[in-house]
Amino acid sequence: MEGLQGNLEALYSPGEVASQLNIQRQTVTKYARIFETEGFVFHKDEKGNRAYTDTNISMFRRVTDAKSKPGITLETAIKGVIPMYKKDSITPGVTELSAENEHYKEVTNEKLDILMQALAEQQKLILEQNKKIDSLQEQLNEHSLDVKDRDIKLLEHIREHQKGRKEEMLLIAQNEVAAAKQEEQKKGFLARLFGK
Repeated sequence: MEGLQGNLEALYSPGEVASQLNIQRQTVTKYARIFETEGFVFHKDEKGNRAYTDTNISMFRRVTDAKSKPGITLETAIKGVIPMYKKDSITPGVTELSAENEHYKEVTNEKLDILMQALAEQQKLILEQNKKIDSLQEQLNEHSLDVKDRDIKLLEHIREHQKGRKEEMLLIAQNEVAAAKQEEQKKGFLARLFGK
């Protein structure tokens, strides 16, 4: 079927679409059936034969391109293409479903916004806590240095005190030795003096 002129889009037969897309005619029919299960309506003549518009061909071309990628099934490719063309030739039931999907999307986006705000608040609190932890760590480090300084000064004081005690004890010991020697000398002098 060659395209109609005027305000209407051109219509093409399944064979013409298959030729344009370089695919089998049966593949065009298969694509159309899957799109129809998703709510798309294609032009049909009085005998029920489908005719396709340029938009339909564009849809099929996108499906063929997507399907050629590794891991993409035909159904996945079609479901990926549907959102791009959902306003074109969809039955009222699917339009209602799209409205529900839009509402669901809005609610989901609102919840997502709330979650994002909560996440931002949580990150702000984490940053504040990290600052407090850093501050406490600095204080702890300063306190640790103060304790080390105090310990060093205390050890120096103890050493000086021990050194002073040692010198004092040495002096006492020397005095006792000197006193003992004097006593010995006195005894020795007396013994000599008295002949003992």
